[in-house]
Amino acid sequence: MQTTNNKAAPRNGTASTPRPYSTKSGWNYKSGFDRAKLPSPTDYFAQQGLKLTGGGEWKNVICPFHGDSKPSLRVRIDTGGFRCMVCGAHGGDVLAFHRQRYGLNFKQAAQQLSAWNGGAR
Repeated sequence: MQTTNNKAAPRNGTASTPRPYSTKSGWNYKSGFDRAKLPSPTDYFAQQGLKLTGGGEWKNVICPFHGDSKPSLRVRIDTGGFRCMVCGAHGGDVLAFHRQRYGLNFKQAAQQLSAWNGGAR
Protein backbone atom coordinates (compact mmCIF):
# COMPACT_ATOMS: atom_id res chain seq x y z
CA MET A 1 0.00 0.00 0.00
CA GLN A 2 1.35 3.36 -1.01
CA THR A 3 1.05 6.40 1.27
CA THR A 4 0.72 9.89 -0.04
CA ASN A 5 2.30 13.01 1.32
CA ASN A 6 -0.14 15.92 1.28
CA LYS A 7 2.61 18.53 1.65
CA ALA A 8 3.73 20.19 -1.55
CA ALA A 9 7.43 20.05 -2.32
CA PRO A 10 9.29 23.36 -2.42
CA ARG A 11 9.76 24.69 -5.95
CA ASN A 12 13.54 24.89 -5.82
CA GLY A 13 13.95 21.48 -4.21
CA THR A 14 15.25 22.77 -0.87
CA ALA A 15 13.45 22.65 2.43
CA SER A 16 11.35 25.72 3.03
CA THR A 17 11.94 27.85 6.10
CA PRO A 18 9.26 29.91 7.80
CA ARG A 19 9.38 33.60 6.90
CA PRO A 20 9.60 36.20 9.65
CA TYR A 21 6.62 38.44 10.23
CA SER A 22 7.02 41.08 7.58
CA THR A 23 5.28 43.09 4.93
CA LYS A 24 6.27 44.12 1.45
CA SER A 25 7.87 47.24 2.90
CA GLY A 26 10.14 45.12 5.09
CA TRP A 27 8.86 46.26 8.49
CA ASN A 28 8.76 43.62 11.20
CA TYR A 29 5.53 44.70 12.90
CA LYS A 30 5.56 41.89 15.46
CA SER A 31 8.68 43.20 17.17
CA GLY A 32 7.50 46.77 17.68
CA PHE A 33 3.75 46.56 18.29
CA ASP A 34 2.34 46.13 21.80
CA ARG A 35 -1.46 45.68 21.79
CA ALA A 36 -1.60 46.12 25.57
CA LYS A 37 -0.54 49.76 25.13
CA LEU A 38 -3.56 50.66 22.99
CA PRO A 39 -5.97 53.00 24.78
CA SER A 40 -9.24 51.57 26.05
CA PRO A 41 -12.06 52.01 23.53
CA THR A 42 -14.06 54.23 25.88
CA ASP A 43 -11.08 56.55 26.49
CA TYR A 44 -10.08 56.58 22.82
CA PHE A 45 -13.50 57.53 21.47
CA ALA A 46 -13.89 60.24 24.14
CA GLN A 47 -10.48 61.68 23.15
CA GLN A 48 -11.66 61.71 19.53
CA GLY A 49 -14.64 63.85 20.54
CA LEU A 50 -17.19 61.15 19.75
CA LYS A 51 -20.13 60.93 22.14
CA LEU A 52 -21.09 57.30 22.76
CA THR A 53 -24.78 56.80 23.54
CA GLY A 54 -27.00 53.83 24.33
CA GLY A 55 -26.81 50.91 26.70
CA GLY A 56 -25.22 47.52 26.61
CA GLU A 57 -21.96 46.44 24.99
CA TRP A 58 -22.66 48.25 21.71
CA LYS A 59 -22.86 52.05 21.72
CA ASN A 60 -24.06 54.42 19.00
CA VAL A 61 -22.16 57.44 17.70
CA ILE A 62 -22.26 59.88 14.78
CA CYS A 63 -20.12 58.27 12.05
CA PRO A 64 -17.04 60.36 11.15
CA PHE A 65 -16.56 58.46 7.87
CA HIS A 66 -19.51 60.09 6.08
CA GLY A 67 -21.93 63.00 6.51
CA ASP A 68 -24.07 61.68 9.33
CA SER A 69 -26.96 63.37 11.15
CA LYS A 70 -28.15 60.42 13.23
CA PRO A 71 -25.86 57.99 15.06
CA SER A 72 -25.25 55.15 12.63
CA LEU A 73 -21.85 53.93 13.81
CA ARG A 74 -22.03 51.08 16.31
CA VAL A 75 -19.04 50.64 18.63
CA ARG A 76 -18.38 47.70 20.93
CA ILE A 77 -16.90 49.24 24.08
CA ASP A 78 -15.06 46.14 25.32
CA THR A 79 -13.09 45.46 22.11
CA GLY A 80 -13.30 48.70 20.11
CA GLY A 81 -14.88 46.86 17.19
CA PHE A 82 -17.06 49.12 15.04
CA ARG A 83 -19.44 49.07 12.07
CA CYS A 84 -21.38 51.84 10.37
CA MET A 85 -24.84 50.76 9.33
CA VAL A 86 -24.91 53.37 6.53
CA CYS A 87 -21.48 53.58 4.88
CA GLY A 88 -20.19 50.14 5.92
CA ALA A 89 -16.98 51.29 7.60
CA HIS A 90 -15.86 48.55 9.98
CA GLY A 91 -12.94 47.22 11.97
CA GLY A 92 -11.98 45.24 15.03
CA ASP A 93 -10.31 47.71 17.39
CA VAL A 94 -9.27 51.31 18.03
CA LEU A 95 -6.16 50.82 15.90
CA ALA A 96 -8.28 49.94 12.86
CA PHE A 97 -10.55 52.93 13.55
CA HIS A 98 -7.57 55.28 13.84
CA ARG A 99 -6.03 53.94 10.63
CA GLN A 100 -9.25 54.40 8.66
CA ARG A 101 -10.13 57.80 10.07
CA TYR A 102 -6.74 59.36 9.41
CA GLY A 103 -5.55 57.30 6.41
CA LEU A 104 -2.52 55.89 8.22
CA ASN A 105 -0.60 52.66 7.81
CA PHE A 106 -0.28 50.18 10.69
CA LYS A 107 2.98 51.51 12.11
CA GLN A 108 1.96 55.18 11.90
CA ALA A 109 -1.31 54.50 13.72
CA ALA A 110 0.42 52.38 16.39
CA GLN A 111 2.98 55.14 16.95
CA GLN A 112 0.29 57.81 17.31
CA LEU A 113 -1.57 55.62 19.81
CA SER A 114 1.66 54.96 21.80
CA ALA A 115 1.54 51.25 21.08
CA TRP A 116 4.83 51.07 19.14
CA ASN A 117 8.06 50.19 20.94
CA GLY A 118 10.51 51.11 18.19
CA GLY A 119 11.14 47.62 16.87
CA ALA A 120 13.55 46.53 14.19
CA ARG A 121 13.38 47.20 10.47
